[in-house]
Amino acid sequence: MYKTPKQMWMPAEGEVGMGMMLAHAYVPWQMYDQAFSPREALIKGTLFPELYGPYKPPK
Repeated sequence: MYKTPKQMWMPAEGEVGMGMMLAHAYVPWQMYDQAFSPREALIKGTLFPELYGPYKPPK
């Protein structure tokens, strides 16, 4: 059945609900004690050295 773009964003009747949660995220607490300078953070894409891990393609 063809759906208009507006209908594609809306769930079909009865698909959502029934007392169920859509999602439940688990995010552990993390402690950060260091920070890059603003310039270095923009270059590396993160403020926190603990989160920095550049991609190294396999050889």
